[in-house]
Amino acid sequence: PRSLAPASSLLSHIMTLPLVAALAFALASPPPSRCSTRDALRRTRPASMQFGGLNPFRGKQDGATAFCLTLAFRTADRGPRSLLGQLDSLAADADTSSEDGIAALCADTALLLLRRKQEWLYCCGEAKDHGRDEAALERFDRLAIREAAKFDDRDSSATVDAALAAAGVAAPAGGPPTAAVVCAVGCLAGDREAALGGADFAGSATAMQTALEELAAARAEDALAFELFWVPGDDSEALEMEEVVLDWPQLMPC
Repeated sequence: PRSLAPASSLLSHIMTLPLVAALAFALASPPPSRCSTRDALRRTRPASMQFGGLNPFRGKQDGATAFCLTLAFRTADRGPRSLLGQLDSLAADADTSSEDGIAALCADTALLLLRRKQEWLYCCGEAKDHGRDEAALERFDRLAIREAAKFDDRDSSATVDAALAAAGVAAPAGGPPTAAVVCAVGCLAGDREAALGGADFAGSATAMQTALEELAAARAEDALAFELFWVPGDDSEALEMEEVVLDWPQLMPC
């Protein structure tokens, strides 16, 4: 898997910025690609007034929303203008040491995925609003750990690359065509759930577009945390769509 950096950080290393590359599908698998910001910067905002579990004066910008958005693609090449190449570039250029850097990473990732809407094959996601920032960040942490496990705990012996290597056949130069999975996990200030018409969705390109637009339009002060994961994370890796369906059963055609 990759996280904003190839099998080296941002979903190629746990981007401590965090960048982690998506878990490689070769005999010797590198760590998943991953880029994360939750440990790099945490911001607190004034606590909202609460009465019991309900705040009658709560506004749209009170609290925060935890996002988890997953998309599956099929890509024919690994060049710098390909999806995987652009994810690598995002990971390499990301600055997660500042508010502006986190917001830029969040927005740039969302815009990249929006521009490739015609290439979406499967999608699913959730955007759950929480009345307290702390609760939203806790949900963000749980989502990030859940997704990291999916990208990290993969069996590299059951991949196309492993089969080719066992047969003594080298993969094509520049990397073979492959399916790719990209997952963005974020936490934005304010209630963003209402815009999606519900907390969870699968197979809805409209809901995915709306969620990505929320991430793309977030102000620097509203982007509380963000992580990006993707697979495959190495040019020699190849992922079959059958593997995607098995490992991400919540994905539906969109």
